[in-house]
Parts: sequence; C-alpha cells; structure tokens
Amino acid sequence: MDNLGRRVRLAAYILLTFSSLTTLFHILGGFEKELTIDARNAVYSSIDDSSQGGDTQSDIDFNGKAVKLNCDIGTQGKWPFCEISIDLAGTMGGLDLSSFHSIGIDVDYYSLMDGERLRVYLRNFDSVYSTADDPVSYKFNAIEFSPGLGNGMKVIPLKAFQVLSWWIADYQVPIEHSGPKFDNIVQIEIATGSHIRPAHYSIKLNRLVFYGHWLSESALLRTNILMWVLAAIYFLVAERRRLAERVRQMGAQADYLKQANKQLYQQSLALEALAFTDNLTGTQNRNAVDRWLRDIVDFSQRNCHALSMVYIDIDYFKRINDSLGHHGGDEVLKEFGRVLNLRARKTDVVVRWGGEEFIIFCPATNLRGAKEFAEMVREIVESYQWTNGLRITCSVGVAEHRPGEEIEAFIHRADNALYRAKQQGRNRVEVL
Repeated sequence: MDNLGRRVRLAAYILLTFSSLTTLFHILGGFEKELTIDARNAVYSSIDDSSQGGDTQSDIDFNGKAVKLNCDIGTQGKWPFCEISIDLAGTMGGLDLSSFHSIGIDVDYYSLMDGERLRVYLRNFDSVYSTADDPVSYKFNAIEFSPGLGNGMKVIPLKAFQVLSWWIADYQVPIEHSGPKFDNIVQIEIATGSHIRPAHYSIKLNRLVFYGHWLSESALLRTNILMWVLAAIYFLVAERRRLAERVRQMGAQADYLKQANKQLYQQSLALEALAFTDNLTGTQNRNAVDRWLRDIVDFSQRNCHALSMVYIDIDYFKRINDSLGHHGGDEVLKEFGRVLNLRARKTDVVVRWGGEEFIIFCPATNLRGAKEFAEMVREIVESYQWTNGLRITCSVGVAEHRPGEEIEAFIHRADNALYRAKQQGRNRVEVL
C-alpha cells in the first residue's frame, strides 16, 4: 500500500472514532442542558383585570421554593383574569431559548371546574414589532393545557406553542415574523383559563425548567459530515493530482464512463427515493418501515423500551373527494402529510399507510405519552387553517406494543382503536 493509502486509512479510523464517540456522548445526554427559572434570575408579580377596569383581587406569595397566586375573580371585568408574571428582562436582559426544545412546568391549578385549562405565554421582544413602552407588543407564544392538582412536571415541546392570531392582526405583523420565536423571551405569564367565572382561583408554580442541548443533534451531524467532507476533499485533491496524467490519456473513453456513472448514480438515488418515500405526501411509505419496524420492535423488547403507535385517519375523506375531486383530495393529503411531518418529534417515523390513513411510530414512548401526543395532533388538525377554508378533523387510535406481541397484532390493535374512535363520533382519540 502506498503512502497516500496509509494516510487515508489512518484518517478514516480517526474520523470514525470521533464520530462514534460524539454520537454516543449525545445519546447518553452529554450535550443536554437545563435552565431553571426561579427567584435568582426572575422577578415574580401578580397581574389581574383591575388595571382594565375589573374588580378582580389577587396577591402573590413566594416561600423560597414555590410561587402561589391567589385571586378572587370579580364580576366587572370584560375579560376577567389573573396571572403570575415572571419578568426576565431586568435580571437576564431577555432569555434566548433558541437552543432549547422543551419547557417543563410543575404547576397546581385550583379552579371550580375539573380539567380547567391554564394559559402559558412566552413573550418575545423583537424590535421589528415590539416597543418597550407597550408590553402588549411583545409576541404571544402561547399554549393551553390542563395541569390539575398534584400531577407533577409536565414537559411541553416549544414547537407546540403558537402565536395568538388576534395579536398578529392587531399589530399587523408581517407573515415572515408571525411564527413562534424564542430568541429574546423577556416575560413568562401563567394565567387563568379562557372561561373562568367569578370565584376563588389559585395557581401554585412549583418549578419551571427549560430543556435543551449545548449541541443539537443536527449541529452534531453537520459537524461530523463537514469533517468527513473536508477529509474526503483533501484526499480527493491529492489523488487527482497523482492521477491527472493518466486521466488525460484515457481521453474520450474516460469522459464517457464518468458521465455514464454519474447518470447511473443519479438514477439510483431517484429510484431509492421512489422506493421508500410516498411521492404525494412526502412521508415514508410501508416499504420504508417494514424492516425498520421489525428491528425497532426487537430493540425495544430487548432493552425494555416502550414503543407506541398513533394510527390516524382523516374523517369523511370521501366527502372531500366528492366535493373537490380527486386532485383536490390529493392536495389535502399532501398538506396533511406536511402537517404531520412538521409536528412529529425527531425520533418519530411518519408513514402513509394507505389512502387517507397515516401511522406515526413513536419509539421510547409509552401509552400515556403517545395518547397526549395524539391529542396534540388531533387538536392541531382541527384548528389548522386548511386550503379552501376546509374544516378537517381526524380520528386516532393509539396502542403500545406488548411484550412478545407480533407486529401484525400490534397494528391490528391500533386499527381497532381507530375504528372505535370512528364508531364513537370521530374527531377523538381512543386507546387499546
């Protein structure tokens, strides 16, 4: 073996070792980080509708660990509310959450109604649409959920937050700035729900944490790829210099073979993409996941990891086809596939199973987590602004793989859960 070949092998061993170690370090959580919001880096206060002509009374109590808001909702406010306001601008100068992926909230919400929803706002300041003298101009990245009492930490992906439509309209925010943004969070608000009545409410914030990565999975992948590409370029250039004279002597035949090889390579990439990707929706197809599914089931059983399935079917799709035609129905499927791909987590696999049916395989996710994810997907589909002003809903069946269960039986249970959701009125989630 010549000197160049030995250097290529040595570089490959070094790069392979580096890539393997950094990937393993990432899998084991070495790049994860947490940011806890507490009295050391934030200022807590209570806000209610009294500043808007209401008669709600509220007070806030901080015992060193938890913050508790007590409020008595009055009858005079047009939109009665009370909330815990967490000011970050004074202590942190605004919080950049660009490298964080989730928020963890441990909060107890006492209200008259079981399942009362709580509103959480992450308020972002951007000079494009915000001014310091108008706090309402800070972007409302919002989510609602039902925390209940004593349920512990709830972890919510930041991608689940949406910008309030009334705020976009009132401040005439350009479309390129209307999406969620978390690069300068100056205020966090935890507020009562949208349909409260005059009564006593309390919100107890036990813990508020943001979860992220010092180095994201995509950044790590790009770094490793860049190193491999740079090494490949270096050795390709060296090899090209060594072989330049030989290539010139081969002449027309070498040019022909090179062009033919390039065309074959492009064709093979195109055929591979056609084989494993649904060309209408951009999701994976059944061919793509067949072997993967068997491997992940085997891996989950051997390592005692949960594996769940979310089986989704568009409600009344035949009516959509009848009213819009098959081309219009295809456009709905295409848009539906994009929505699922955007809302799926990095570890999830979205598959078009057939017709208007889709399956999201959720590794390392138990039945409870899969059901919460399915509910989020169902709500997103229901509230999404579809093309042509359509109102589209979906029915969802959820199942968790059981030890020793065959894949076909696993899928059949999820299908039965989906059938139950349709039998019980559609636009709902059922588990089995």
